[in-house]
Amino acid sequence: MSFTPVYERDLEVPIKISKSANEDARKKRLERWPREAGLSVPLDDSGTSFMQLVKSFSTDYGLTPGERVWDVKDVGGKYSINMVWKLMRGNEEKGYARVTGEIPLTPTGEEGNNVVYTARLKYVIEISNDVLSEKATAENVPEVNLFG
Repeated sequence: MSFTPVYERDLEVPIKISKSANEDARKKRLERWPREAGLSVPLDDSGTSFMQLVKSFSTDYGLTPGERVWDVKDVGGKYSINMVWKLMRGNEEKGYARVTGEIPLTPTGEEGNNVVYTARLKYVIEISNDVLSEKATAENVPEVNLFG
């Protein structure tokens, strides 16, 4: 089954952690950040988050968000992030939402009493071609007025 991207966005997100936190506490916070905040980050000026987009696209295409699997690994000086969220119709996977990226363990700056790290993330939603063609066909059916 082939999929087509219906949404893609690359984003750099600042993550602020108190200077008073020790190195281990900072690393743990960075490791947890994708699961705790990565889906609720505003993606643009409208304030829409990836979680809201996934739900909206799912509704538009008659899909249901299914299992979400996170993989956050410490890979030599950075956390590598990979999340796949299945979009289902019945028991079939008909699309997915994916977050990939990295969070370097080296701060990119300071702001007030915080150390700032910069996460580089890519957000993608892909829908199967059969679902896309169904939607296109349904939307292009001409209206026929039998009574007028």
